[in-house]
Amino acid sequence: MAHLMTTGISGLNSILFGGLPRGTVTLIRGLAGAGKTTLGLQFLLEGVRQGETSLLISVAQTSGEIAQIAESHDFDLSGVTVDFVDLISAEKQPQYSVSTKEEELDDLLVQIHKIVERVRPSRLVLDSLLEMRLLARNDYDHRRDVLALKGMLVGMGTTALINDQLNEDTDRQIEGVAHGVIRLDSYTPQIGTTYHRLMVSKFRGHSFIEGWHDYDIEKGGLKVFPRLLPQRLEPQPVGETFKTGIEALDDLLGGGLEAATTTLIAGQSGTGKSTLASLFANTAAKRGRKAGLFLLEERPEVYRDRSEGIGINLEDAEHSGHIHMLHFDPAEVSVGHLTQSVLDKVEKEGLELVVIDSLSGFISVLPERHNLVPQLQALLQHLARQNILVIVTLSQHGLLGEAAKTEIDVSFLSDSIILLRHSPEGSEIRRTIAVVKKRHSDHERRIRDFVIAPGRVTVRDLDEDTKREIEARS
Repeated sequence: MAHLMTTGISGLNSILFGGLPRGTVTLIRGLAGAGKTTLGLQFLLEGVRQGETSLLISVAQTSGEIAQIAESHDFDLSGVTVDFVDLISAEKQPQYSVSTKEEELDDLLVQIHKIVERVRPSRLVLDSLLEMRLLARNDYDHRRDVLALKGMLVGMGTTALINDQLNEDTDRQIEGVAHGVIRLDSYTPQIGTTYHRLMVSKFRGHSFIEGWHDYDIEKGGLKVFPRLLPQRLEPQPVGETFKTGIEALDDLLGGGLEAATTTLIAGQSGTGKSTLASLFANTAAKRGRKAGLFLLEERPEVYRDRSEGIGINLEDAEHSGHIHMLHFDPAEVSVGHLTQSVLDKVEKEGLELVVIDSLSGFISVLPERHNLVPQLQALLQHLARQNILVIVTLSQHGLLGEAAKTEIDVSFLSDSIILLRHSPEGSEIRRTIAVVKKRHSDHERRIRDFVIAPGRVTVRDLDEDTKREIEARS
């Protein structure tokens, strides 16, 4: 990778298969506030760490604004050469009380060339191209000026990022001048955080992972979450079986659930989805396996207390390091962020079981819901190819006695499907459980009672009256 220059952002390095080719010019295009300047500063600071000469030329922002951005991320720019270019140069003669756009542009280009010639940087960030475009007479002249700038930088062997404001009026043909183009995009829903994503739309002579990738702007800079490519991992054979510790329930499942597979537990609110998932996690922990519970609805303290109430003690397993519980607010985190958090925890802790509880929160707040399925599919396949059992819960619409409905069908992503239901029976509520799909082993095809009571969880046969009632409804 000697010919590649790391960007200072690990996720972006992964997307670019190592980094930016040396001696290339890359356009960073996006709306105001997308993180273009922050990305550039991270690139320059990485150069300082590598012992390279890093130069920032700012046309768009003042020294105070750059200092403010750096301070917000705890960036130390003392190793970066920072120069600021005025649109009306101080070198102009006094008689030029009024200057034309052409004169201002010529002066701007001269100042940029002088700074670059003086510093001769290994890394350069020019912030931004918008001012050059505004001063150019037409698109042709603008492309010519950028091409001349590119030629100078390539001739010096400088690797450069040039920030550019992207909007409907932006000249897209300018992208043909650059070696690479990285686009930054964002969307803010009516409720919740702003979702950021980036895409490498081109890079001449250099491979990269195509498509959109989520990223966050947080203290310390951009954190990029590359889109998963599970096909890069070798498929795994079905692994060892995970059990619930309840013999009748394990028999219903044909012995349990196998590693390197995925299971969907679906049902209406209150049917016992989280309870069933926590049974698998707790039993795995007792047998020395490590499980991760990634919660998108309940807070960890509520999850622990509710489990404790039915005889499932998760705290001891947490203290021993066999269960790891993390909570995410679906309205405040992207799918890419969640995906990377799961993968990081799997790698760091050596998890063998992953529970995602539940997908319903994401479905309700994700700006582009149709994108959830391919992203989820990539995560499930990636984990399965790491010999991990994945259990995903999904809340279905419909209250007591109503038909259950789901906004998005994700059943085809699973190797196994466990269906939970509840129905009124006199003055009580009856819960039932059925295994409707299991690819890798046989299973019982009966509907059973799923009893959740203080201090215990059990499965038992339905009585004859209930069987007849269910048959009549079907």
